[in-house]
Amino acid sequence: MSMFRRMLTLAAAVFTAGALLSAHAQDAALEQAKAQGVVGEMHTGYLGEVSGKSASADLKRRIDETNAKRLAAYTETSAKTGEPVATIAALTAEKLIARAGSGEVVMPGSGEPWTQKP
Repeated sequence: MSMFRRMLTLAAAVFTAGALLSAHAQDAALEQAKAQGVVGEMHTGYLGEVSGKSASADLKRRIDETNAKRLAAYTETSAKTGEPVATIAALTAEKLIARAGSGEVVMPGSGEPWTQKP
């Protein structure tokens, strides 16, 4: 990937991450679950239920809805940039994980365990 194309894709991913963070702030139940370590950001760009924690049926539904919205946003950004959805999702994940608050749980890489941010 050329440097210009990489920068364009990265800028699009940053914009996507910002939009997703704004959307999360509107869902108090998800924000509370993230603060409690029940839900976390994954390296794939999607939310996940943290291993060993128990999410309610309503919370699982919210996770699924949020992930569907993320997929739609990634697909839209992919169509604009020409980069694969997985690339957009992974770049956005980097930003979302970096912006996760202290005490939140994240899965920073494939095969890596859930980790609490300091």
